[in-house]
This record gives sequence, structure tokens and C-alpha cells, in this order.
Amino acid sequence: MSQPNQGRGRLIGALAGLVTGLIVWSALPALDGAQRTVAAIFASTVVLWVTDAMPLAMTALLSTTLLVVFGALPGKEAFGAYGDPIILLFIGSFVIARSMEDSGLAKRVAFLILKQPWATRNVGSVLLALGAVTCLISLFVSNTATTAMMLPIGRTILMELGRDKRGDPVSTSVLLMLTWGASIAVGTVISTPPNIIGIGLLTEATGISINFVQWMVFAMPVTAVMLLFAWMQLALPTRREQVDTTKAHARALEEHASLGRLKPSEIGTLVAFVTALTLWVAPGLFAFVLGPDQPIAKLLRERVPEAVAAILGATCLFLIPARDQPDGMTMSWKRAKTIEWGTVLLFAGGLALGKATFDSGLAKVAGDALAAVTGARDVWTITALSIALAIGLSELSSNTASATTVVPVAVSLSLAVDVNPVPAALGATIGASLGFMLPISTAPNAIVYSTGLIPTSVMFRRGIVFDVVGFFVTFGCLRLVLPLMGLA
Repeated sequence: MSQPNQGRGRLIGALAGLVTGLIVWSALPALDGAQRTVAAIFASTVVLWVTDAMPLAMTALLSTTLLVVFGALPGKEAFGAYGDPIILLFIGSFVIARSMEDSGLAKRVAFLILKQPWATRNVGSVLLALGAVTCLISLFVSNTATTAMMLPIGRTILMELGRDKRGDPVSTSVLLMLTWGASIAVGTVISTPPNIIGIGLLTEATGISINFVQWMVFAMPVTAVMLLFAWMQLALPTRREQVDTTKAHARALEEHASLGRLKPSEIGTLVAFVTALTLWVAPGLFAFVLGPDQPIAKLLRERVPEAVAAILGATCLFLIPARDQPDGMTMSWKRAKTIEWGTVLLFAGGLALGKATFDSGLAKVAGDALAAVTGARDVWTITALSIALAIGLSELSSNTASATTVVPVAVSLSLAVDVNPVPAALGATIGASLGFMLPISTAPNAIVYSTGLIPTSVMFRRGIVFDVVGFFVTFGCLRLVLPLMGLA
């Protein structure tokens, strides 16, 4: 898109946001002033996010500012969201992820798996290996960074297979496996921004907190089952293709050998990552083994929450020497400050908007109205509705915007009919990461689409099937696991 057209599109998006806010304000005379204000700001923000009229971070900052300007929240409470412990969890995990990327540790893990004989035995095994390694890395590194790192690896394998062509069944399946593998990695709290957003909004609204281990118990099955279905769906079109994969195996061996021994920066990154991971897992593990009321379990829960663990792990990076880095340390502030600060601001703005929604009573009003319209009255019907809403919205907006929009609705709808809000909130949170149909649905989709090798129609057809799979897998896993955990 040319710059004049892009500027015109942004102006139209900004006007659409303003008009939407005014319409919502005018259409809700029955609500009190604070509720109408929050509803108008909420609606305008969603339109600005969807139309990309402004950078997402600036839209989030603007929404928080408007909450204060129009009296929906006091300044300290609105901007207090930017100092929420969840924001520190983001910052710490982002710094660790950047170090994994910069040091080459993530790339080493990828080729370590791909060089195994089973990983390139045939096209099906290549797809499974690529999907597994992409998913594994994306559990701890952003799905965007993971896809960007894995794309050259996937393209190299395709070239070795002689299938680097637009519309080729093997090429299409490999590239879709990269984007799907990155997006379905919802198995850890830090794997994707909506997870932390969902937890934060749930805690803010209900006081219910989900720790690192609890999240893995119900979310890792979603990731594993989705990976299996992705492999089955993408391997099927390549089943009759005759492909010699011996060159791909040789290339993986060559690339891994070229990395040599672990560099000091990789070792430092590994130490920091293991430190953070241990501290993330320890409180939940001790509570599970010894019971939540045991002194050591309570001490760890109070003194080492996820945010503290992330900051301690990230701090290690600045203390561990690494002679292969220009400044002699595993991580420098020059590199750390390049993390997605805009994304951090987006999350904080979403938390402020969520707080205003609940504090004003708008969430309860919306929940009552949605319950009346849909007839949803039990916890699992509401959960199914929340998952579907999140997946649908994620096709048109970022997963962070989807989570910020749908999770408060899910919680408010549950509270409106007096049922447990946890399943619906978690369903909406996971569903926000499962939009696969369009190039704009996720950053990983856009990255692989930019290669020009995937026809839009193919991405749409395969993606809509995988959307449906995502809905049923998410609902099924939550329905089976959450009652066993006492969360439903």
C-alpha cells in the first residue's frame, strides 16, 4: 500500500473509531455516565485496533488517557495498570526470549532436533519435526520471533527437497506447519501475550490466580493435541508426493555442525532460562506435592510470584560474562531495550480498560444482556460461546486485542448468571491465539504469507478447518481437565 493510501486508511480508521464511540454513547441512555463512557471508549478502542488506525501501543495509551479525561477511572488507578506485576512478567520473559534468539540458542535447539534421522525420514516426519521444534521454542519465545527464525530453516529444507514453489502441496504444508506450530504453543503462561492478559484480567475481576504449573496442566494438552491435528491435516495432502528427503537430512547435519560448541552467551542464556523456569515451577510444584497451606509452599507463593521469577532470570543475563558478545556480557541494555516495549504498553492499556469495565459495572450489564440474548446459563455453554467469540475476533485483530476484548465479556457473562468464571475466561484466553484463516490473523501467518508461496485461498480453506479443530480441542481439554483440578 502506498504511503498516501496508508495515511488515508488510518484517517478513516480513526474517524470510524470516533464515530463508533459516539454511536455507542448515544445508543446506551439507560446506563449511568461511567458505564456509557467506558462502553464508548471500549468500542472506539476495538475499532482502532481492528483498523490499525494507530500503533496498537498508542491506542492502548490513548484509551487509558480517555478513561481519566472522562472520569471513568482516577489517574492513579488507570495508570497503575502500567506497573502491574504482570507487566514485569512480560518484561522479564521478553528479555530472556531476546537472549535466546540473539545468542543462537533457539536456532541450535531447532537444528539439534532436525538432524535426528527420524526427523527427515519422509515428508510426514519433516512436517512433524518442524512443527514440534517450532512449538517447543514458541512455548518460551514469542510466536512472531519463532516463526521469523524458523522460516529460513523451512525454506532451506524446501529448496533441498526441490519443492520451494508457490502452491506446491509440500511447500504449503511446511509453511503452514511453521505458523500453526508457533501459534498453538499456548502451553505455558509466558508462551503468548493473551495468556498473561487473561490471567491478569481474571485475577483483577475475581481474585482468582492461576500459577505457572496450573496453567501447564490444562493448557499443555491443548498444545499437544493441536500439534497432532495440525500434523494430520497438513501431512494428508503430501501423502502421495514422491520426495527424496536425504538432502534435507544432510543439510540439517551440516547446519548443526557449523554452530560448533555452545558459545558463552548460549550457556549464560541457558542458565538464566533454567533459573527462571525453576522459579516459575517451584511454587506450584511445592503446593501440589506438599499442599498449598504448607509453610514453604506459602512462602514461595508469596515471595516468588511469576513476575519476580522472570526478573531474577533476566537479571542473570546481565551478570553472566560472555566473551563472544561485543560488550562481554550475555545481555546488554542496548540489546534488551529492543524488546517489544510497544507490546508491553498494549498489555497495560488492556488491563486498565478491563479494570474500568468491571469497576464501572459495565461488565455485569454486558454479561446480563448477553445471557439474555444467547440463553447461555450454564458454565460450559458460556465457555463454548467465549471460545468461539475469541477465535472469531482473532481473525480480524491481534490476539492481544482479542483477549483484552473477550475475556472481560466471558467473566462478566459468567458472573451475570452466577457460575464459575474460570472456564470461560481461560477458554477466551486460549481461543484468542487460535485464529488461522487469514494473512492478517496472526503475525506468524503474515510472515509465512510474505514468502508468496501460499495462495490466500489455501490458507483460508485450511485455516477455517483448523479454527474449528481449535474450538473443539480447547473446549474438550478444558471440559476434561478443569474439573479434575477443582477449577470448574
